[in-house]
Amino acid sequence: MGTVRKYNDIQLDNINYSKPEKIGNSYFGSMCYGDELHPLYIQTPVVKAFSSIKDIIDKKNPYLDIEICNKNFDFYDFFLNIDDKNIKSTFQKSQEWFGKGIPLEGIDDMYKRITKACKKDQNPIIRFRLPVVKGKLQCGVYNQQKVFIDINEIVEGTELILILHVRGLKILKQYYYCDCYISQIKVFQDKEKKYNIIPEYSIIDDEDEVNDEYKHIFDEEILNAFSEERLEKERLEKEKLEKEKLEKKNKLEEEIKQKQMEMEELMKQLN
Repeated sequence: MGTVRKYNDIQLDNINYSKPEKIGNSYFGSMCYGDELHPLYIQTPVVKAFSSIKDIIDKKNPYLDIEICNKNFDFYDFFLNIDDKNIKSTFQKSQEWFGKGIPLEGIDDMYKRITKACKKDQNPIIRFRLPVVKGKLQCGVYNQQKVFIDINEIVEGTELILILHVRGLKILKQYYYCDCYISQIKVFQDKEKKYNIIPEYSIIDDEDEVNDEYKHIFDEEILNAFSEERLEKERLEKEKLEKEKLEKKNKLEEEIKQKQMEMEELMKQLN
């Protein structure tokens, strides 16, 4: 892929045209940039999708209508100037290309402009072709994280940046136009869609796999449980011993008391 340039870095005087050659039933002349004749790739400012891709993706010649925001009207002016340059260059080179001079008015009438007149108080709309080869769309679509996404993510109002390939002039019997198509799209997705978090624990763990950090915690819990059980057992044993000791003491005291009573009764009898 050639060097991509932002639209406001393009110098119109550096755009070059080759002589149209017959291809099938039409003529095509390429447009290149600079002395090294690089392919003309242009990056747009942020624009908005004027419709959803799903509404046009199945068309034979799919396209994307984009709306130019107020702050980027200079981008609309840029393509106005591209259209004007195409017309003037065709007029200036008509003798070389077609072997005869063609009036400027006739060339202007034949040329199908990229830009369309916009209504008052409405933002300009420009239509760009989506490339299809053998029935398959050939256009890379990425989000702001540079992740490849499905083109159907583009719905009406989606903010985009496009890379356009301005290929050249295609000349048909009744009219001619600037062949320009979308090569790549950057889609600005909602931040909420950046991550898809599963709310519940969903990791498949091996039965014998335990993280060391958690294993340490589990070991402490087990040890603490055993420690508490041991202390409780010791407490109960101690209480049991204390109770038995108290019972023996009470029994001994009772026996001593009984002996004393017997001795006193015996002394009374002797006296």
